Amino acid sequence: MKLKNKKQIEFICPICKTKEKIPREIVEMLDEADQHGVDTHVPPRFDCEKCYGKMVPIFYIGVKGKIYKYKE
Repeated sequence: MKLKNKKQIEFICPICKTKEKIPREIVEMLDEADQHGVDTHVPPRFDCEKCYGKMVPIFYIGVKGKIYKYKE
């Protein structure tokens, strides 16, 4: 998959389908912090501002090389 903007990661809320772009440096900083005692099978997530859901990356390669892809 080709990244459209390498400086941003696109996230989607699985509940309301809202999309938001988050700066890559923020996602990677939080991903790195989550590597200590956290389930790395779960991608970095953010609270959705439209509903109570958790936004997940549509496509993201984590700091340790794990590939996260959103599937409906």
